[in-house]
Amino acid sequence: MFSADAFIAFIYRCRFLLALSSIALVVFSVLGLQHFSFDASPRSYFKPGHPPFERFAAYEETYGRDFRIVMMLSAKQDNMFRADHLQAIIDATEQAWLMTGVRRVDSVSNYQHTFTDDDELIVEDLFPQAVLQQPQQLLQRQAIALNDASLRNRLISPDGKHAAIIMSLNVDADARDLHNAVIEQSYALEAQLEQQYPDIYISQTGNLMSNYHNILIAIQDVSLMMPLMFALMFILIGGLLKSVYSVLVSLIVAMLGGISALGLGAWFGIEYSMLAINALIISITITVAHCIHIFTQLFVELREHAKAQAIQRSLSINLFAVSMTSLTTMVGFLSLNFNDLPPAVALGNAAAIGTFLSWLFSLTLLPCLVSILPFKAHRSSENRLENLMLALGDWVIAHQRKVLLVMVFATIAAVFLSFRNQLNDRFSEMIHEPHIFRSDTNNIDQHFGALYTANYDLDAGEAYGIAEPAYLMHLDRFAEFLRAQPEIKSVYSFADVVKRLNQTMHNGDPQFYRIPENRALIAQYILMYEMSLPFGLDLNDQLTLDKSRSRLVISMPSIDTQQLIAIEQRINAWQAENLPSNMQHLGASMSIIWAHLSEDSLSSSLKGSVVALTIISMILLLVLRSVRYGVISLIPNLMPAAFGFAAWYIYKGEIGLGLTCVVIITIGIVVDDTVHFLSKYKKALHQNHFNSEAAIRSTFKQVGPALVITTLVLSSGFWILSLSKIVANSALGGVTAMILIAAFVLDVLLLPALLLEIDKAKNKL
Repeated sequence: MFSADAFIAFIYRCRFLLALSSIALVVFSVLGLQHFSFDASPRSYFKPGHPPFERFAAYEETYGRDFRIVMMLSAKQDNMFRADHLQAIIDATEQAWLMTGVRRVDSVSNYQHTFTDDDELIVEDLFPQAVLQQPQQLLQRQAIALNDASLRNRLISPDGKHAAIIMSLNVDADARDLHNAVIEQSYALEAQLEQQYPDIYISQTGNLMSNYHNILIAIQDVSLMMPLMFALMFILIGGLLKSVYSVLVSLIVAMLGGISALGLGAWFGIEYSMLAINALIISITITVAHCIHIFTQLFVELREHAKAQAIQRSLSINLFAVSMTSLTTMVGFLSLNFNDLPPAVALGNAAAIGTFLSWLFSLTLLPCLVSILPFKAHRSSENRLENLMLALGDWVIAHQRKVLLVMVFATIAAVFLSFRNQLNDRFSEMIHEPHIFRSDTNNIDQHFGALYTANYDLDAGEAYGIAEPAYLMHLDRFAEFLRAQPEIKSVYSFADVVKRLNQTMHNGDPQFYRIPENRALIAQYILMYEMSLPFGLDLNDQLTLDKSRSRLVISMPSIDTQQLIAIEQRINAWQAENLPSNMQHLGASMSIIWAHLSEDSLSSSLKGSVVALTIISMILLLVLRSVRYGVISLIPNLMPAAFGFAAWYIYKGEIGLGLTCVVIITIGIVVDDTVHFLSKYKKALHQNHFNSEAAIRSTFKQVGPALVITTLVLSSGFWILSLSKIVANSALGGVTAMILIAAFVLDVLLLPALLLEIDKAKNKL
């Protein structure tokens, strides 16, 4: 029969051999870091076969990667049609063509203006160098720019004070070094232009810039925020336990566990992301929690026993709780495999590995280090904590019914408030303000819309079908419908090109700004136009090679998730009623897919949470050998999340992608304290002849100090994480800290009150 004391005695006898084996595992794990892969792009959040993303990928295969940089030049005085300001646009456009990976540059200066000369179609830049020296012609071209549907709100603002330059990039999604080179060249160009033209200021944004800054901030967090987080945690451990050696051992065990978790994950092919990298934090915090429980008991045992016996007794007392919390925590993290997001799956698997290692190292490295270092009994703050926790236990016993009533009402209120949070995750707001990316994106958003674009691939049904008048009329009506939507800034449609060509070929008569009714005539216009276009500015960004399909692009400012989904539904409903079936397209848009992503993630996370809680409940029922305690354990494990999200509702009221997995992420840490409390309560109940009040006092004395210390240490550590510039990580840190505090309150108020109520009732039977 298994004996915890015999098992721990074996571990202690073989501590050096087991510690060496653990070190060998650490070395093997660290070697896996050579395979470490990190992806901060939004594309990493989609698994193969995801229908909307597959549609987006198919669109990119046809029209090229949807990677672009938007540079906005803004006039400090007058407008952008001043000769020197236009020269800045021309210079910026020409320099942008020379940047690495750029396949196309669109600006108001190189926009292909059409006119006729002796019935010959002339196509040239709207603002060539020569026009800058001709004031009258400059005014004429200015009027054209401000009234052209393809330019207004896309490349020039209606007031003329802001001009956009769109750099379309041809770079592989995985070419991180190339991405960085492009962004750095773009910022260098900005610095050069602002120095050369002091009367303009420049803003830049784009999806690659978002990735670039996310990675920079992630590196800053790892190099600054995480050390600060762990420094605070370990300072608190030292201050509360009054032991430098406990800090040293906790630090060694936690850091080796965290690094080994990343390395082993890399060996298993886990790709890390902004979300998955939090496995490092989780692994370290779980290890720290184990260490605190072992050390608090160790110092109690050192008062009466030699060090060797004290460490064995501490391990023996905590073995069950540490093992069970590790098992249930692993179950929770592994349930993230039900999630549709690859980063969430990666987080779950990496955190499960880290949880296992924290259990292993707590039983191997920790006792070996304790046996080597000069640990001794002392008067620590734990003694004062014992007295405080005993006083709290007595107070709960004396006011048990009132505590139970208040906590029940508070729990109901927390559940109500938690469900009032709105699901909202702005694609452009992944970084906290103030930050250059956020300020630049906000500036561009006001005038053009930046990251929020949607692409519609509209099929004409046959080769060269885009010249069919009926197709173009449908396309034009679709564009006009989109322009009428208040949320949409600009619409880029091939129908506008044909309408403009028809007007040009009729001497600029505004009455002919419409789709011709003759297919052959349209085909002739298109052929003449294509033959006149310069290299790099052809129609391939709007048409397929066989001329069977054209793309329509809309841009929007940053908007809320539900508003974006409503726009998508409105557009799809209009298509269903007004376009032939072959022309209908659901749209290819990273921003719209991202809007649905939070909903999908929340749904799958809830399913995973149900599975995890079901399995965890079954485990607790088996190991506690009590249906009563197993059911009771669910309340302090489930309710902290409600309190955390209730507090978040009061603070912010919006849940983003980073918070959809927080229940599963925190449940393992929350279960830790509940299992420690219940396992020690059950043991104390037997020792005190089923006197529940005496058992509660004993449990508060034995486990109370550890609960206080783990809560203070872990919540303060996660609070530091809430200072991160990454919105998802910041939200995760803040909500987790609130959940941990709520878990402590529930464990020391609601849980003992419930146990007293139920066990007293049982004893009366």
